[in-house]
This record gives sequence, structure tokens and C-alpha cells, in this order.
Amino acid sequence: MVGRLGTTNRRKTPVATCLLLLFLVGPPRSLAHDEWYRGLDLESALADSGLVLVGRVTDVSETKLGVGGKGERSLLQYKFEPVLVLKGVFSRESLLLTSDDLGTQRFTDAAPIEPGQLRLLVLGRSFAGYAMRREAPSLDQAIPPLRDPSDELLATVKVLLAVNHSSDRAKKVALLLDGLRKQKGAPAIPLLVAVERRSLLAAQTSGVVGSIAPHLSDPSPAVREQAAKTLYSLFKADYLDQPKIREAAVNALAASIARPDSSFAPRVAAFEALGAAGPQALENKAVKAQLELDPPATFAEQGARLRAIGDLKVPGQSGAVLTLLKQLPLDAPPEIQYGAEWAAARLDPSEGVKEVTLRIRNKYDAGLPVVTEINLLGDLPPAEAAPALVDAAKLTLNHDERQAFVSACKKVANARLVATLATMLVPTQQDIWWYAVDALIKIDTDDAAKALQPHLLQETNLQRKLEIAEFLGRHGIRDGYPYAIEHMSEPYLREQAISALAAIREPRAVGELRKILEMSNDIAWNSAAVRALGALGASDFAPQFLEMARNTGNPLGPSALIALGDLHEAKALEISRAGFASRNLERLAASARAAGNLVALPGVSAGDVRDQLATLLADRGAWQPARLAALNSLLALNDPRLDGALALAVRDAGLESSDFLNKIEEQLCKRKVRLALL
Repeated sequence: MVGRLGTTNRRKTPVATCLLLLFLVGPPRSLAHDEWYRGLDLESALADSGLVLVGRVTDVSETKLGVGGKGERSLLQYKFEPVLVLKGVFSRESLLLTSDDLGTQRFTDAAPIEPGQLRLLVLGRSFAGYAMRREAPSLDQAIPPLRDPSDELLATVKVLLAVNHSSDRAKKVALLLDGLRKQKGAPAIPLLVAVERRSLLAAQTSGVVGSIAPHLSDPSPAVREQAAKTLYSLFKADYLDQPKIREAAVNALAASIARPDSSFAPRVAAFEALGAAGPQALENKAVKAQLELDPPATFAEQGARLRAIGDLKVPGQSGAVLTLLKQLPLDAPPEIQYGAEWAAARLDPSEGVKEVTLRIRNKYDAGLPVVTEINLLGDLPPAEAAPALVDAAKLTLNHDERQAFVSACKKVANARLVATLATMLVPTQQDIWWYAVDALIKIDTDDAAKALQPHLLQETNLQRKLEIAEFLGRHGIRDGYPYAIEHMSEPYLREQAISALAAIREPRAVGELRKILEMSNDIAWNSAAVRALGALGASDFAPQFLEMARNTGNPLGPSALIALGDLHEAKALEISRAGFASRNLERLAASARAAGNLVALPGVSAGDVRDQLATLLADRGAWQPARLAALNSLLALNDPRLDGALALAVRDAGLESSDFLNKIEEQLCKRKVRLALL
């Protein structure tokens, strides 16, 4: 018996019929299209600015300039009267800026800046003085209009300036949530965006949902949309699966969707957030009611609803979803096709993937693109996706479809895809080439290595070439040896070159490295040779490396200490222990790196060194490469001190937007560390 997806008007108006009618009449025009503040993000611009002021436009003049003897361009000059300075110092009665300074002429469809207007100027430095440095989608987002000198957006700016001033990410979140409790309307959007940027910390901060949820009922569709997006990010970052937070957020989202709304964007964002809320969302009766496939107002909303049904694996819906998918036109909008295909594949993997495979063939025969279906396969489990991808590869795919295919293969990473990926290795198509190479490396089988081997020479990027060389080396193919040994002295390639040499295990490598160490007077080459000998396990060099490492003035000392760690030389532990007090940053990082191997030796406890590693990782003032080395060593040791150090390190505002912070947050998620926040 086919399950039904809803109860309201379903008997009189089949869903498929409603979908077909939408093709003819289209969705109603959204009243939200004029909300210039949608997605407004001011935080980074304020942080990088040299002057932030509220200025009243007192004059706009135009100068015509001849160009090339045959053309003409206009240069506008704006005169601003300072009303309020929020950051920096401005001591003159007026500020003159040109359209070149502000970049206003690139916004061709915008209403002009006119005398009498009040604008927020967030200016960076230029060689001549001040200029607009940030990219913005519109003139109003670049130079926000203000109602009056007490416009609420200025309160948001003050909060963001305080956030930028704080060095503690947890305190930044607390400031933002406090600001959200006081704000409403458009000025809340930059605060919501800033919270989303720190969602991992926000998810464990008391009162976070209470600060965000009220904005789901804001009169502005743009505000409701951003609030839903911020809750979505909290769900994704809540690795503790906190039931109270999720329940409160789900209740607010369900209420938001239930309200009559002619704007589809907030509803789409709310459905996407519900899909990320986890299975307990289905305990809410209002959520289950909203996941019924009522006649859709827009394809985007219906697609989001279907994705949520798939994400939550709503029971009893598979039959009806499959029926809907079969009735869906082949040229339906991608968002609803993807949603229906995703729900079908999640609810009934066998039948769902079979139907998706059939749609690929039918769309291909009809001359329609199959990018949507290939992208979908990349999001499915390998056991289900790989056979379908193999079938799709039998078609003559165009460039976009091939690009989607290799991207999907990288996600699925199944050995059955090797032969097809080998045909995608065309050097002139770099966007496809790199994904195909990454997919083969991720598959990591001997056959994958053999498929990639003939193409090593074709890779022109040296970093990537060395990555391929390392991969081939792990599978007994030594073709990349010349590239690794020839480029190991280059600072930006050293780590990858040494990793490649260690994987390749070329028999003549130790002899050639010995010769470099004996004959070269170049520090870069000698340092690389020392590191490589350690990575290759050349233990007969240990006495020589100990002598180098003990000499704090020897420029080869840090490399020798790392090599001794790789050689598991117990005598180097004292050198590593002393190195934590060194003012030499390279020596400090080397000590942290070597400690991971040395402390793990049998019979060695070295609790003080473990403490030093944890302290270094948490130290906000320490050199980032040294902190990264400490993190890697603690991970290798699986030391219980790591959790506390990670919890401290994640609060460091100086790490924001760094790969190091991403790694810290990744480990917090894996280890399920509960943070002690406000």
C-alpha cells in the first residue's frame, strides 16, 4: 500500500498536478526582492577598516574625462559631512571621495548616492588615503543607507567593533548573542552572520537559541531567512546532539514555517534547517505536518521540503515519494528534482537509486543535462552510488557532466570507479583533471596508482606532482623519485618532497642524501637531506644528528631533532625537552614535533613533556607552526591532555579563518569534547 504524504486537499488536488500547474503559472512575485540587507556581512570589513564614520552627503559633482581620444567616462565626486566617527580619527569638516575611491560605478543598476542621504562609510587605506576595499553585491551593502544618526544599524556596528576587539572567541559569541537579544529587523542580520561564523562555539553557549529564535518571526523575510540559516549552522556544529537546544530550535522553525508567508526564501531556509535537526525533530507533530507535500507555492520550497524528508528519513513516505518522482517532468527545476531524488534514495535506497538511474538515461535520451542526478549520486553511500556512477559513465557526458562526475567520484571513492576515472585524466581540462586525481588518490588501491602512473609527467603543478609521487610510492611505483629529491630544498615544497621520498623508498636515496650532506655547503640542501635521512630510517646517522641537535647555534639543529624523532632515538628526548624553552621558533616547533615520537617509546613516561605539548597547543601567543606540531604529537600519542588543550585553543581569536582552527574544530567534533563556555 502506498503511503500518503499529507492530508490537506490531497484527494482533490494531486501533488503532481499542482507541480505541472506551477510550470504554467509560475510562483507569485516575492515582496522580499527589494531587501538590500539580505545576507549583510559587516564584520570583516569593520575589522580591516581604517575609518568608520556616518556621513551626510552634501554634494555630488560629475567630471567628464576623455579616454583614448575617442571616448569619455564620468568621474563622480562625493562630499560627505561627518556626523559620527565610530572607528579611527577624522578631524576635518568634510570628506571628499570619488567614484573610483568608493567603486560606485560598478553598481550600474543601483539608485545613485544623492545629496541629503546619510550613509555608513567603512573605509580601508589606499595609497592616496581612504578607499572602499571590500567586495559587496550592491551599492547599499557597500555603503549602507541610514535612516538617521540613531539608526539601529549603528548599534550593530558598535557590537561588531567590540567583537573585533576581543581576543576570545567565546566572548565574541557572548557579545553577539547579547546584541541579538536587543536587536530586531535588518540590523540583526550582520550579527546572525557573525554567529554563524562561530557556530561550533555558539552551539555550546547558554541561551543561544533564545537569542536567535525570535528573529524567525521578524516581519522581514531576509531576517527570517538568516535566522534559519544560523540555526542550520548550529545543528551542523552541535556534535554533542544536545536535545534541549534542538527541541527549542525545532519548535521555533516549525512555527516559522506555519506562518502565512508569500516569500519562499525563509521557508526554504527553515526546511533546510529542519533537515539538519536530526531524527528527534519528527517527535514534533507540527514538524511532521509541515513535511506533508501540500500543493507547493514554489519549486524551491517543495525541493527543500523533499530534502528535509530525505534527511530525516521520514517513515512511511517512500512509496509516495517514488510516485512523485516518477511523475516529475524531466525538465523540472533542478532544486525539486534533486529534492525528490534525494528523498527517494534515502527512504528506499534500492528503488530510489534505480529510479535515479532510469531518469539519467531518460534525460540523456531527451537531450537534457544530467548534472543534477550525478551530483546526487555523489551524496549517497558508496555501495549504492558506485554502480550507478559506472552506468552513468557509459554515456557521452559533456564538460559540466564530466566535472560533476569526477566530483562525485571523489566523494564516493570506490574501487569500481578507477577505470572510468582513468579516462578523465585530460591535462587540458584542469578542473576535471584535479578532481579525478584526487579521487584516485582517495581510492588508494594498486589499480588506482597504475591508472595515475602514466600521467605523472603531465602534472605541471610541482606541489601536486609531489603528492602524486607520494601516492605512487605507497604502491611501489618509484617514478616520482627524481622530482622529490630535486625539489626537497625548496621551503614551500620540502614537507611534501620528504613525504614522497619516505613513501618511494628508492634504494639509492640514502647514498645520494649522504653525498649531499658531505659535499654541500648550502643550509637548505643540508637541512632537507637531514630530514629525508630521518624519514627514511637511516639510523647510522643518529650520532651525527645528536651532535647537530645539541648545538643550539647550529642551523641544522631543528632538522636534526625532527630526524631523531623519526629515528626514534631515545637520547634525543632531553634535547626535545629543553627545546620547549627555546626562543628559536624553528627549534620550538622541532621539539614539539619530535616529542610525539620520542615520548611514545617503550618505558618512557615523560609526563612533563606531555604537559609542555598541551601548554604549547593552548598558548595564544605561540608560533602557529609550533602549535600545529604540538597538536599532531598529542594526536599521535592519543594523550588525554589533548581535550583540554583543544578546548582552550578553539577560543583563540587569532586563529580565525585559518586551516589550523579548522583542524582544531574537526578534532573537537571527533572527540566529542564538551566546552566550558559562558
